[in-house]
Amino acid sequence: MSEIHIRPFMEKDRPSLAAFKLSEQQQIYSSLPVDVLDDAIRDPDRTPCVVLNETDGIIGFFVLHKHYQHEGYATPHEVVYIRSLSINEAFQGRGYGTKVAMSLPLFVQEHFANFDHLYLVVDAENQGAWNLYERAGFAHTATKEDGPIGKERLYYLDLDQKYVHNIKLKKDESVESPNIKVDIILNQKKPVGHIDGVINGEVLNISHLYVEESERNRGVASSALRQLGTFLRRVLPDVKQLVVHTDDARDRARLFERVGFVRLEDEDRKKRLMKYINY
Repeated sequence: MSEIHIRPFMEKDRPSLAAFKLSEQQQIYSSLPVDVLDDAIRDPDRTPCVVLNETDGIIGFFVLHKHYQHEGYATPHEVVYIRSLSINEAFQGRGYGTKVAMSLPLFVQEHFANFDHLYLVVDAENQGAWNLYERAGFAHTATKEDGPIGKERLYYLDLDQKYVHNIKLKKDESVESPNIKVDIILNQKKPVGHIDGVINGEVLNISHLYVEESERNRGVASSALRQLGTFLRRVLPDVKQLVVHTDDARDRARLFERVGFVRLEDEDRKKRLMKYINY
């Protein structure tokens, strides 16, 4: 798998998009590029985009739609929706979908600097897809039972935050249960930090989050926490909640709140932050 590059559509891309293929099953959930391309070109609020790799040319396609309102959801006016995202059938199964999802936050921030809200809708039965988007930082905000093709999920990403797309999490196998250590790896190199915790039944109590000083203030910690739920669903599927006990340090609390943790208070007035990850 080679690296990818995302850019707005150019007319020279049309022949490649005409040859773009999706299976009949996939076309239930996503349109072929040629079926939505011209409508997107004519609409000033829509920007068709292509995904290229280093050797094969165009491998993916999607449309960014400003001010779009998906039926059944009340989302802000200053919003961008990702629509009709797909990877050419010939290049599926190689991890390109993950690369695109991880690259989307920075791409949209660069091209839609005046917008703070990014949304997409995904079929609720497609767990692989919504795992992918959650790993990229999208938060599940609503579920609709009667979408056009059945149950669907709305995902949201705050464009006013920092995102690091080249992060990978890896479980440290030398740490014995119930303790757990998850290394934060940047650019496929050595770890630049770690998340420590203790598993108690269905709960992972996070005890420590560390990022090397040289990598702080660029979004590494928050990007790692956004990926943690998807990572744990794969390696520790019995874990359903993340909990961190916190003092009154607002900076620390805000870090967790920005990635979907909810502030609670126990009966003994101890403060904690909690997030469901398995639903």
